[in-house]
Parts: sequence; structure tokens; C-alpha cells
Amino acid sequence: METMDGIAGEGNVPFAITDVRDIGKYVARIIVDPRTVNRMVLAYNEVRTHNQLYDLLESLSGEKMERKFVPVDAIRSSISEIEATNPSADSAEFVTLCQYQYWYSCCVRGDNTPTYAKYLGYLTTKELYPDAEWISLESYVQEVLDGKAKRVYEHLEHLTPARADTK
Repeated sequence: METMDGIAGEGNVPFAITDVRDIGKYVARIIVDPRTVNRMVLAYNEVRTHNQLYDLLESLSGEKMERKFVPVDAIRSSISEIEATNPSADSAEFVTLCQYQYWYSCCVRGDNTPTYAKYLGYLTTKELYPDAEWISLESYVQEVLDGKAKRVYEHLEHLTPARADTK
């Protein structure tokens, strides 16, 4: 069994990334913008694949990272197994199911991209605010490597990570 910190499938599905520190900047602009009234907006900084994330980490750190690929069938199987138990919404199993479903949506189907958002009728922050300054993944990774980054989601440390069989 592997944690969801592995790479879904072959790691080549793009997904949108946003630095948590930029979310408030986007929201502040979106909620006062008349173009966004009754509209959905995809706010994001950049689009990457899991393999591109690992490439960036390796490039900046100078270290080679082990890439643990989790087969798509294993992710689907984990979702089906948990769904079959009909977990209650306040259970750890339900949280794990949500983690798997999000991972499948984002990193297998590719639902979290500007292209798909536009298909669904969303606006994007790149279109709305081409002047917006945002924190790049590269700069965040460098903050981590320099020991200056604040841990993301540290308030969720107590949650057990979802696991998928890599066989």
C-alpha cells in the first residue's frame, strides 16, 4: 500500500496549482468584479503535472527523488471498496474516500485544468486579471529548501493519509 503522496497513473496529467497565500488576493478581486457576478471562476497560479513537480524539486534540490507510481486501477479499486461500505459523512473512511475521489478527478481525469473549466463555462483568473502577481511553485519550493516556508495544512496532520495499492 502507498500513500496518496505517490504519483497517480504515469504522472502526466496536468492540474492547476495555487499557492495558498494567493487565494485571498484572487477572492478580493473576484468578489468586487462585475464580470464574475453569478459566474464560476477558476483561480490558479500555474498548471503542472506530477512529473513536472518532481522534475522541479529535483532540479532545485540537486537530489534524485523516488517516484512511486500508483496505477489508475488501484485508485479506482480503492474508491469502489470504500464506496461499498457506505461510510458516514463524519467518518475517517469518508475523508479517505474524498481524498481518493479528488485525486482521481484531478490527477487521472484531468478535471482541474483551465481548459476543462472553460468547457464548463468558468472564467479564469488568468483571463480576468492578467496583471495579477502570484507566487510561483518554483519560489515556494525554494522557500521550503531554504527552511523558510510555513507547512501547508499543518492543522490536518492528525488525519490518516489515504493509501492505494501500487500493484
